[in-house]
Amino acid sequence: MAHPDELLLPELRLLGDRLRGEGRRTGRRKKLSMEVPTGGLRADRTAFVVLFVVLLVFTVALVIVSIPAGAYAVYSDRLSPTLSYNSPFMTYLWIGPAADFPPFGTSIGVMFALVTSIYVVFLVYSLLQSEGSIRAVSRSLQEGVSALLSSPFIAILIAIGVLNFGGTLIDSIVTATGSPIGGPTSQSDPLALLAGFAYSPLVEELGFRVLLIGVVAFILSISRPWKVALGALWRPSKAIEGLAVGSGASFIIWAATGLSAVTFGACHVVCGSTWDIGKLPEATFGGLVLGYLYVRYGFHAAVLAHWGVDYFGSALGFFGQAAYGIPWYSGTTEYTGQLLVDLDMLYLFGLVSFLLAVYLGLRKVVEWRSGRGPDELDKVAVGGGGVGP
Repeated sequence: MAHPDELLLPELRLLGDRLRGEGRRTGRRKKLSMEVPTGGLRADRTAFVVLFVVLLVFTVALVIVSIPAGAYAVYSDRLSPTLSYNSPFMTYLWIGPAADFPPFGTSIGVMFALVTSIYVVFLVYSLLQSEGSIRAVSRSLQEGVSALLSSPFIAILIAIGVLNFGGTLIDSIVTATGSPIGGPTSQSDPLALLAGFAYSPLVEELGFRVLLIGVVAFILSISRPWKVALGALWRPSKAIEGLAVGSGASFIIWAATGLSAVTFGACHVVCGSTWDIGKLPEATFGGLVLGYLYVRYGFHAAVLAHWGVDYFGSALGFFGQAAYGIPWYSGTTEYTGQLLVDLDMLYLFGLVSFLLAVYLGLRKVVEWRSGRGPDELDKVAVGGGGVGP
């Protein structure tokens, strides 16, 4: 994902539901009542949902295009002067924060085909889960915007937007403080970078989410039916379904999620990568978002959101270099493919997703502080039955 040196944030009004009270007198008996102007509330909600759906469709189109675009960059043999799709690729795994290199490898082309096939299967699986994206959008018009999260597919795309926009915002703040971030440079081999961006989401989610969160959830579920225990490895929230809110198991899983995020952030700095200390806040933020997705929706959701940052965030840039000879890091207006992704993730879908996440998060805090449950208009079951195995 290309990070601009400056991020211009226009003054924005947080979109949300508005409730207005109005006193009135009825008949001979004087009394004050509260009326909810549902017409205005629903109009605001409808306008936001329509805007969100338009940007969602545009983002899905870019995601779909990025898959063959990345494949062309890999298999055209025009991306790198030194490597090709037949070049060896050394596979690796993460065991928590420690990297392990199995005694076998493959080629860049075979690896790319394998992991891309897995991502496509995960995308289709997320579309088929729960009630589906169209039903979630329909419910959001009647029940509130939080109903959008009943679709794992939409939740994953929102997370991609939050990760890209939020990460860029954090990096911009860090850059303003003078702290170095590091990362790939123009001297890095583009094919090696693209291969890494395609491979790392799968293995990093196995190492930092499954091993640091899923195994904890599995251990907590050992005394329960084996399907629950195994299901907790795929979706840790399965380990706490049916338990009282605030139970010890719930606290342990969310504590493991926080630890995983910090470990994930620190490893970007100390595990031999090209990132510097300034990467720590953004990577930790990313670990929190990915951990939440994994706990609530499942392994595939965290993998796809990670893939949406690493691969989708740059695939069209590498395609531009392979197809037109325009350096992937240039950001030139001669090639609009990567610019469209950057525009969408920074100022369109990414911004709307970030504001939506902030709104829903703040509302949850207010509800928790006030000691009341979610409003009927925005009640939605997330992470419950039907969301994952």
